[in-house]
Amino acid sequence: MLKDTLKKFGYPRTLIKEYKHWLLLVREQQLTLGSMILICKEEKHNFHEISTEATSELSIVTKDIELSTQKAFNYDKINYNMLMMVDPEVHFHVIPRYSRDTDFNAINFVDADWPKPVDFTQNHNTVNHDLLENIKNTIQKNLQSSNSEKKYGRIYTSGCYDLFHFGHLNILKQSKELCDYLIVGVSTDELILKTKGKKPVIPYEERAKIISSIKYVDEVIPQEDKDKQKVVDQYHIDAISVGDDWKGKYPPVTCEMVYFSYTESVSSTILKDTLKLIDK
Repeated sequence: MLKDTLKKFGYPRTLIKEYKHWLLLVREQQLTLGSMILICKEEKHNFHEISTEATSELSIVTKDIELSTQKAFNYDKINYNMLMMVDPEVHFHVIPRYSRDTDFNAINFVDADWPKPVDFTQNHNTVNHDLLENIKNTIQKNLQSSNSEKKYGRIYTSGCYDLFHFGHLNILKQSKELCDYLIVGVSTDELILKTKGKKPVIPYEERAKIISSIKYVDEVIPQEDKDKQKVVDQYHIDAISVGDDWKGKYPPVTCEMVYFSYTESVSSTILKDTLKLIDK
């Protein structure tokens, strides 16, 4: 029964998007980063038995899958595996393939079988509920922006965000207006101590949570050093955004640079100095 197969695949909890004839689900066992299940809503056990309408819609669905998953995870190839040995209803296991390890939410994912076919008897990437939700949400966001006309796919910006203020928010908002996916690097406590000679007022974990809660931000990563090119290469960044006070001072990178006007009279230093005066 179709309902039994859907239940086995975690529906409706794992639902990414419902089409007229198809359901796209995140795969609970992530063979590779972004693994999904695409199942036909018609209760058919042979591919040739599905309706002409379902077959026609499949071209739309696969285009959505490929464009959104490419934006989200930058895969090298994508496999559609129609097995139907244990679960007889018409469905595909959609498996993005990677020639290199891929990081997502600070977790390393491997495609251990590359370039050979995926071994479905193994699960090389164990994910918990929260991580699976993040993967699902990332695919959903990119599905929504698959027809986006924004200038960049991925922008990276970074900072200490020790005392978050309007200037920070302004850069995040303007950055998101230019891209489909905004990645924010939050400096670790160790990096701030090393570069500024003192610990931050707010610890890294809290600063990262604050930035993660902002609607313009798609992903937060720890900024452990000042090697911007490493971030560009690892996260496939199209552009880096910073305040225009960094013009001529930012380390060279291979991606584009976007400079935003500096927000006058607002900075973490000013806020800290004000707090010192209040404390007196």
